[in-house]
Amino acid sequence: MPVVTVRASSKQGPAQLDTLVRKVTQKTSGLLEENDRVLVVYSEGRANLYYEGAPSPRTVSRPA
Repeated sequence: MPVVTVRASSKQGPAQLDTLVRKVTQKTSGLLEENDRVLVVYSEGRANLYYEGAPSPRTVSRPA
């Protein structure tokens, strides 16, 4: 199962969480255009997005 990792900014506290949620929302909507299901697993300062199918060049990201 392919995975995309999204990292929060270097900010601390609620600003870090807001940034992470915004980035995850953007990535998830892009992945859902080509995949039926996306699982988001949050952990300290990052989130992993697991999805079915092969990554396409426009949805593959590099860690931030």
